[in-house]
Parts: sequence; structure tokens; C-alpha cells
Amino acid sequence: MTSRERVLAVLNGDLPDRVPIWCWGVHPWLTGLHLTVQPVVDAYLERGDTLHWWSPGSGVFLTASDAVTVSAQTLPGTRAGFVDHVVTFHTPSGELTEVNYISTEGKPGYRKKHLLESEGDARRLLSIPWVPPRPDCSAFFELDRELGDRGLVMVSTGSDPLYWVNNLIGSEVFAIWSLDNRDLVATLIAEFARRLADWVGWLLSQGVGPLFGYVGPELCIPPLQSPRDFEEWVVGPDAEINGMIRDAGGYPLVHCHGRVGAVLEGFVRMGAAALHPIEPPPMGDVTLPEAKGRVGDDLCIVGNIQHHDICTLPTSQFRELVRRTVAEGKPGGRFILSPTATPFGWPTMTDLQRENWLALLEVGLEEGRY
Repeated sequence: MTSRERVLAVLNGDLPDRVPIWCWGVHPWLTGLHLTVQPVVDAYLERGDTLHWWSPGSGVFLTASDAVTVSAQTLPGTRAGFVDHVVTFHTPSGELTEVNYISTEGKPGYRKKHLLESEGDARRLLSIPWVPPRPDCSAFFELDRELGDRGLVMVSTGSDPLYWVNNLIGSEVFAIWSLDNRDLVATLIAEFARRLADWVGWLLSQGVGPLFGYVGPELCIPPLQSPRDFEEWVVGPDAEINGMIRDAGGYPLVHCHGRVGAVLEGFVRMGAAALHPIEPPPMGDVTLPEAKGRVGDDLCIVGNIQHHDICTLPTSQFRELVRRTVAEGKPGGRFILSPTATPFGWPTMTDLQRENWLALLEVGLEEGRY
């Protein structure tokens, strides 16, 4: 089988020739990699199965309106090694401001101030007219032809409606509003669901696919939010959008870290075709055999090699972990071997990490044949 045929087989519930192996973030167009990372990328490009994210863009706040303009400035940082990046959105009802810490040393950034902090901010956001984006999708087909049988281009729908709202207000305020101002939360989620459904409908009308992917549900699972919130604000809105994709013959792949035990069946109800990464305990709370038993007939499970184990386990122990994972995920198909994160840590890859990344591929290929 080609990589494309292999991935489509497991998404359809058919048995492939072997378990597919996907390394998130690795694709043929990578440039400027550190020498410590390049051997891993080369090995996965040669022998793994590529799922490459692509998006045509969706405008600011999922609208193509020119009624909002954006300005930005960088100010001296209030934390050592960081500068403050201030972004201001000028809306018909006033300004909205977001502030981020940006590292001057190549480290991850942090959100200092979220865009929405009050009901007034929410009203300013909603004052921006909604003009449905209609992006050009021709680049998808060029990329798809170039990738060919090496895998699938995964159309990124970005994030689900819940994630849009949570990212605008932050998890702390979101949790407070989920108790004190549920109507406002519901209004914001419904608005982004409407915009996202229209945008996905446009993508489908252009013939892109069949694989679609998005992130977001992890911000509404216990202990951040309750199973009730997950059902109302994730399962419901996501089901409408995923249903459109499934009706068009597509496959929604959902990315969700964390402890999914209390909401696992919700991913089936929302119409997901695949779920990444179902983290093993202690980071997660569901083992791979348990997940296979509960939802394996309906979901392709993508995972579940913890990145921390890649970074820390002696290679002999790590190889055994991969063997066990493949043995648990392989029966009946619907399984893609994959790490929980990309191999692009900062600033370089250690010798142990490189050995373990290569061992993941080698053992997966050895043990994954049907």
C-alpha cells in the first residue's frame, strides 16, 4: 500500500498492510532545521506516513469585513528576556487590545492580556460585520499533487467554536463566565459556530479534502470544565460542522490533549473520524486498550506515545513501550501510531531524543504489519 492508501484504509475501518506512522509537523517542505533534528525528519519522510496541515486562511475573527483594522507595536518587556507585543483591533464600537510576551531568545511566548475581559469587549467584537470569507483553494490541489502517494494533505479548519471563544477570553475568565454568564458564552460560541460552518461549507464546495483537522476540545474537558459544558459547547457545535464534512465523504481528525475519560464517547457523537492523541496515564486517564474497547469501532485512534517518554526513557525501555503500544492499538485496525507532540523542541534535539524518535519509527515498522 502507499501511505495515502494506508491512512485512508484505517480511517474507513479497513485493515491496511501495516499500522500507519505519523510524526506531527514533519513534511517534505521543511527548511532551516537544526542538524540535530534533520536525521529524524529524513527518516520519517522516507519511511513514515505524512499528514500535512494546510489552510487557505479565514480572515480576522472568521470574517472578511474591512470594518476592522489591526495595528501592532512592540514595547520594552516587563519580564526579563521578553518584549510586550501589543495588538489593537479597531472595531466599529471601539478598540480591543491583546498583549503577548514575545521571547527575545527564541523561547515560547505567553499571553499577558486576553482580548475580551468584559461584556463590553464582547459587544465590541460582535459589532464587526460578518462577511463570509471566500478564500482561493487552488493551492490545496497543487500541494496534494506534489505530496502524491506519500500521504494526505489535511485541511486545517483551525479550531472549533469553543476554542475560538476560550482563546479570546482565556480559560480563567471562561470558567467564571461558564458559571456567571452562560448566556454570553453560548452567544459567542453560537456566532463562531455559524461563521465556521459557513467557511467549512465553502471549503467543501471547492472540493478540498477528504481529511480535515482541528484543535480545541481540550480546553473544555475536566478539570477545566464539566462534562455538561463539553456536551453543550463542544459536542453540539462540532457535530454540525463535522456532519457537513462526513456528508461530503470527508474525515474530521480532532486533536485533544488531556484527561478525556469522562467525555470520550462525546467524540463519537460529534462525528469525529479520528482522535489524537489519547494520552496515556498519568498525563491522561484512559489507556489505549480501554479507548479501543469504548470507541475503537467508531474512531480511528491516533497516538499515543507520550513526548516526555521520548525525551527521558532509556532507548531499550522506550522500544519496549512502542512494542506494547503497537500491540495494543493494532488489533482490528483503526489505529495510527503517533507521538503526542512534534519533534521540534527548543533549542536542539539531544542524542537520547534522536535515538528514541528513530526507535519509534523502527519498532513501529517492525511490529505494525498485519
